Order: sequence, then C-alpha cells, then structure tokens
Amino acid sequence: MLTTKINSLFPIAIIVALCVASCGKQKEETFIPSENAFTADAHYIDPETALLSEGFTVCNEDYILQYYNPEHARYSKGKNELRNYILSNYTNKNYTDSGYLNIRFVINCNGEAGRYVIHENDLNLEPTTFTKDLKEQLFKLTTELKDWNPNFISGAFHDTYMYISYRIEHGNITEILP
Repeated sequence: MLTTKINSLFPIAIIVALCVASCGKQKEETFIPSENAFTADAHYIDPETALLSEGFTVCNEDYILQYYNPEHARYSKGKNELRNYILSNYTNKNYTDSGYLNIRFVINCNGEAGRYVIHENDLNLEPTTFTKDLKEQLFKLTTELKDWNPNFISGAFHDTYMYISYRIEHGNITEILP
C-alpha cells in the first residue's frame, strides 16, 4: 500500500521538480517603463490636441488619477444639479441624432476643468458624427460647469480624469453618466 502511494505521488514530484528547476534558470526581468508609458494609456488626454487646454495647468503632469478611484472627483453641486443644469439649458432643435456623446476632461487639484476631448458613438457604440450644433451646444454646457471637487487621496487633492456621457435618442438627452 505504501508503494502505491509513493507511485501515485511520483508524477507530482516530477512536475514540482521541473517547475523549481525551470524557475531557477529564468532570469528575473525588471519592468522599466518607456518614456511614453503614461501617454500610451487609453485614458490619456494630450494637452497639445485637447480643447480648452491653453492656460489650463495640472498640479502633477505625471500623476493624473483615473475616474474610478474610491474618492472620485465629482461636480461640487451634485449629480442632480448637474443634470438639472444640462436639461434646463439644452434645446433639441429637431435633431435626429441618436447615440452617446462623450466628453472627457481633466479636473486639476484645484477643482478646475480643462483639456476636453469629444468622442461620438452611435447606440451600438460604433463611431459616428453628431450634428455640429448639437455637439457644440452640449460641449458649451459641459464647459460651463464650474467648481469641481478633485480627488482627495492620502491627505491631498489630485488631478483626475473625468467624463460626462450623454445618451441621446432622436436629439433628446435620455441619460447623463456617470
């Protein structure tokens, strides 16, 4: 019976030995980020091509937090006030557009917004182009929102990426995210 147990453990011992041997032979690699590691991320907004970048400064160009941090940035008057402001000032001028108009930007550590980019997608999330006037109207309303609360983590305010996504159906705003 002891021989049977030893024989059944033999294949496992061989696998463990091979793993240990191969692990010992591997050279440990150190990750060294490239110069553009930060700028290659999907969230990055290039200050050279973004809208309303001139005169806008961030506190730490090398460390801009994501949208999803635990103490995430938000509009200082709350989401309901943001929604009320947009919906009470937006006019559907017989637009037929449907899809998502996404406006991404940076909130700096002082609560100021800048570096805007616009992404346009249809309801199937395929790239599309919205009516110029609709896009300009929502961009203007979005940039009129002032007094943002930046991220506050580890006892300090930080620059943060932010977005507002407008779901539009036949020119009507049906949802505002986040």
